[in-house]
Amino acid sequence: MINSPAVAVPALSRATAVRVVCAGRATVRGMEHTDIRPLTVAEFEQQPNLGELFAQYAEESAIPELGEHIVQFDTYRAMEAAGALIVRGAFRGGEMVGFIVLIVSVLPHFGVRTATTESFFVVPAERRGALGARLLYAAEAAAREASAVGLFVCAPAGGRLERVMAARSDYRQTNAVFFRGLE
Repeated sequence: MINSPAVAVPALSRATAVRVVCAGRATVRGMEHTDIRPLTVAEFEQQPNLGELFAQYAEESAIPELGEHIVQFDTYRAMEAAGALIVRGAFRGGEMVGFIVLIVSVLPHFGVRTATTESFFVVPAERRGALGARLLYAAEAAAREASAVGLFVCAPAGGRLERVMAARSDYRQTNAVFFRGLE
């Protein structure tokens, strides 16, 4: 469910597509190019298929102790206004097919600005090509523009993103995060 306004999450559809990469732009055969662009929180919130994307994202990244996945757009807007939030969206035609949201902050023990992925999602049908990598490169560029010295990528333990990141030579695992629900 999405907060502000509350929207029921639709049933998931798992379409498949054959992806090819040509001239640095990802395409689906017979369809439009896939472009990555900056989004304001207002633009992100207004995407017509956002409820379905968030439902798929929640299915893959849920932490049961945190409860139902409810996006806090008021918090996103406040963070954006403070310069602490960056959003990039991937679009095929007019439809968003992926997104990455960064939190930018200064690490108190080091005095340097870093960016951390708050969420990173590409629809399953778009994962065979380089779209996830392109979103990550766009996030890196945005983090550099925000004067971050590095980018932390958070991935669900045991998930596909964790396996993809572990295989990359340009990223290294720096931490493992553990969670305990406090009732």
